[in-house]
Amino acid sequence: MQGMLISNPKLEFLRPMLERWFDCIDRYNTLRGDGETPYWHDEQANLGLLSAAAWMAEMVSLEHSPSKKQQEEGARNARTDLYLATRDERAYIQTTQRWPRVNNLQLTQALLDITLDAKKISYASDLRLGCLFVAPQKAQHSASPEELQDMLDELQKEHCCAVAWYFPYAYRKLHNEAGNYHPGVAVLLKEAR
Repeated sequence: MQGMLISNPKLEFLRPMLERWFDCIDRYNTLRGDGETPYWHDEQANLGLLSAAAWMAEMVSLEHSPSKKQQEEGARNARTDLYLATRDERAYIQTTQRWPRVNNLQLTQALLDITLDAKKISYASDLRLGCLFVAPQKAQHSASPEELQDMLDELQKEHCCAVAWYFPYAYRKLHNEAGNYHPGVAVLLKEAR
């Protein structure tokens, strides 16, 4: 199961990057073996995959890039987790990650929080995005196809500007040392206004 929805036309330029993001996950697993997946880790690991996907999509990206934020008393230094650009468009992205239960995502507050953080990373005239990586988990056994579909339906109902998900069949039964199954990953992007 993989797919994406982009509801904000300003983010349409990110589509090629999100498509290559799926390829980056597969490439990691091909080289490292099927015993683990990169999205188990943290937002830094997922941020690296997204950055690599941007370069594969013929964009440029810089992780932990300096930026400026306009305030009433003038500009001040800030830092963005990921800066993305094409010749014509650019975005400043602030990221975080959650590991919710498959059948209880509850992502609304986390998405709002990271979007508020994104307001602090550049000028109001720039495209600033909150980015929430989601690596759902289930203890003791893998998620059923019905549970995965319910989770995807829930992801698609979140109020965000773009969402992409990748739940590869080959990795759905993988579990970490704690016995938690992580069937895949999603990324939600929301514009900070």
